[in-house]
Order: sequence, then structure tokens, then C-alpha cells
Amino acid sequence: MTVNTNRDAKNYYWCLEHHQVEESIGCGSTTRIGPYATAAEAATALERTRQRKAEQDARDADDQK
Repeated sequence: MTVNTNRDAKNYYWCLEHHQVEESIGCGSTTRIGPYATAAEAATALERTRQRKAEQDARDADDQK
């Protein structure tokens, strides 16, 4: 994942409310995931979040053993 640190550059977000990629000006921060440097990265944000959660759940399960 890359994030634009240039204040003039566009950032992209995945909107949890509208289920679509939004540019910097969009829904509020509580309903979106990001920022990402490209629309393509933002479009896959939800899947990456689900994957990370599954990986963390597996680590937690191992810790319980």
C-alpha cells in the first residue's frame, strides 16, 4: 500500500457506505478506508482488510493453544 504524502496529490478511499472508490473529497472518515495513492489500491481495500483480519484471527487462535 502506498500513500501520497504530497498535499497536492489526489488520494483515493474505499467508501463503506457507497461501495465505491472516492477521491479525497468524499464521505466522512468514519465511512471509508484509506487513503491510497491509486484508485486500484482503494478498490481492493476491503478485500485486503478481510485478508488481514483472517490472518490475525489465525495468529490469535495459535496464541490460545
